[in-house]
Amino acid sequence: MKKLCALLAICFLSVLLTGCGNTSTVPAGSAEPGSGNGSAVIPKPAEPTPSTGSAIDAAIGSGSSNAQDDPNVRVYRDCTITVLGYSLHTDSEGEPTVRVEYEFHNNSQKPASFSTTVIPNAYQGTDPQTDADAESLSYASPAEPDAEYSALLTLVNPGKSITCAGYFKLTDTTQPVIVEIKDLRDSSADALYRTLDIANMAVSAASLDEETK
Repeated sequence: MKKLCALLAICFLSVLLTGCGNTSTVPAGSAEPGSGNGSAVIPKPAEPTPSTGSAIDAAIGSGSSNAQDDPNVRVYRDCTITVLGYSLHTDSEGEPTVRVEYEFHNNSQKPASFSTTVIPNAYQGTDPQTDADAESLSYASPAEPDAEYSALLTLVNPGKSITCAGYFKLTDTTQPVIVEIKDLRDSSADALYRTLDIANMAVSAASLDEETK
């Protein structure tokens, strides 16, 4: 009887051990079907290739933008100049002058001013684009204090803009004035030219869209 009980016990243990050996395992880091645990490893997407340039970079790199939609604007390497308008005045000596208003935007990495970045000139009775010996008008000083005239020398931080104004002494008040703005730091850049029609103008601001050619 004792031998029979011992044999039955041995058979029971064998069956139990066989069942334990068939238990399935789940690899670490993967999800068991039907469970809420674990996560799939998602490959990190490749980093996008950075752009090597843009339209504005190309314009700056070439010295000036030849694709300007606005003829009153010129993009240079270190600045962008916009001719905003003009008006007739008398200078500190009582002589007739034309006041030309600009916007100066600093494209460089250092503080800069209008006067240290570009060269403005004006002409009457001659065209500097066709006459290499064209004589420019003399610079003039305003009869009254003008904050925008003083702003010609104001240092502007990179990425910032300022409005400034320059005065030129006229030879007469009927002939058109050709304004020329050259890049002081890049002699290969194209100059900005605007023709200002001052005939019959009163001492008031003129819109470039209406008065220039």
